Amino acid sequence: MKPKPACALLAALLLCGAAVAGGQLREINGYRVLSVEGTPREMGLQHGTLLAADVRRVVEDVVVKGAGGYGLEGLLAGADVMERYLPGDIREELRGLAEAAQVDYRQLVALQLFGDVRRGEACTSYAVFGPATATGELIAGRNMDYWDYGASEYAAILLHVKPRDGHEFITCSWAGIINGWTAMNDAGIVCSNNSAYGGEDSLRGLSTCFMVRKVAQFAASVDEGIQVVGATPRACGTNLLVAGGDPPDAAIVEYDHARVAVRRAREGYVAADNSFVALASGGSAEPSEWSRHGTLLKLIRGAYGRIDRTMNFAAAQGVPIRSMNLHSALVFPGDRVMYVSMGKAPAADQPYHGYRLTTDGVVGLDTRQDSPGARDDDEDPVPLSSGGTE
Repeated sequence: MKPKPACALLAALLLCGAAVAGGQLREINGYRVLSVEGTPREMGLQHGTLLAADVRRVVEDVVVKGAGGYGLEGLLAGADVMERYLPGDIREELRGLAEAAQVDYRQLVALQLFGDVRRGEACTSYAVFGPATATGELIAGRNMDYWDYGASEYAAILLHVKPRDGHEFITCSWAGIINGWTAMNDAGIVCSNNSAYGGEDSLRGLSTCFMVRKVAQFAASVDEGIQVVGATPRACGTNLLVAGGDPPDAAIVEYDHARVAVRRAREGYVAADNSFVALASGGSAEPSEWSRHGTLLKLIRGAYGRIDRTMNFAAAQGVPIRSMNLHSALVFPGDRVMYVSMGKAPAADQPYHGYRLTTDGVVGLDTRQDSPGARDDDEDPVPLSSGGTE
């Protein structure tokens, strides 16, 4: 059967690369990569022009029918509160995107913020470096586990942002979403967010995903990332991984609306799921060995000093919640390299596609397939890799 003309045109555009003043949409190493550049309005217009149809579909599926299915006006009202705490540049970028994609601005804002207004994320993250790794390099891993209302399969993109102000960065995203989930910048800083529960939540602050973007765009070190969080009005409870730099460092910044506690890497590693540690029980809480955080610690300690690029703890049994695992990433920020699996759940069971952020933009690397590899016996589980490395 011959492809429909519209489908054939889209395939040709992706193969050759579609572009509008400063922006470009290309297929690189199996995934769509959207590059935007310039002023906030210019980046929004580029995004909305190149992905207009997908943006409209995501807004409909996620905001109107999905999260909004539990009460659209309530979702929009909550997003209206949070919108007031978005930086002016972000609001300008969103207005440009809404205009170009021809979507309602309030609904587009709700698309960015529905994870804070309607809580429910369940993610994991870790970073290892120094004495924990075979070469001393920093390796970070992250899973995003959430409900996508069907959007990931058609809307997953790698977003490449080259802003007028701040650092160039890449982040896993969907068409229409400009914040950040798992991000890496040109200074070699990785940032990702896990929702955390049991603290003081509020809509009067910067959303957890836009905190990721703020760190990626404006931090050149872990300490600078920590300072960004402390200086910003915060909304809902979050365990924020900030890792990378030269020399490598890592921390989990635990915060809610009122408090911030920094859990620095000790002996070259740090990990988190959706539970507070430093902010819980006066800072004396320890993760259960059966929790996803506890599983990560067992994996790290079991391979301590030998951890290398073939070991993907993000894909291990007991780490991602496979029924809702939307993307999984393994990051080597010293080389500005990110391997990511997205678009099909469970992402951790699919091939990971490699990308490098260079001075000339994003380039594709190889693809790796990682086995979960954890085993239920007395030995410390270590994931195995059946695919290549960068």
